[in-house]
Amino acid sequence: MDYTKLTLRICGWSSIWMGMVFLVYPEWYIELEGATTDNMAWLRNLGAALVAVNGVGALLAARDPQQERALYDVVMLASVLETVALGWSTATWEFTATEEIFVTGPLGLALLVSIALVAFRPKTGSDKHV
Repeated sequence: MDYTKLTLRICGWSSIWMGMVFLVYPEWYIELEGATTDNMAWLRNLGAALVAVNGVGALLAARDPQQERALYDVVMLASVLETVALGWSTATWEFTATEEIFVTGPLGLALLVSIALVAFRPKTGSDKHV
């Protein structure tokens, strides 16, 4: 099984799904997590990035991760940075949400995907000899 392609597809489709919720209908997510609408603009902004970079970027890289290694690295970097940022915000609870699972659940998935993206990163010729 090609775990690199599988990881990219999971990253891609989950990012498109979550990103579209944040981008198109953030009010639903805000109501679900019991938050205020104070940060709706940030949700839309994050949604756009999730769809474009983590979603479409990951699915394009999944076609041939070795050939699309630069794109893979962009997707991986975005995923890791977004996960670190979400983790930081969760640790300091910078949210108005009252239903913690709707913050910690996506953080858990993001953490798993980020770890998998790092672990299954395609090797170059010079990487294989290290």
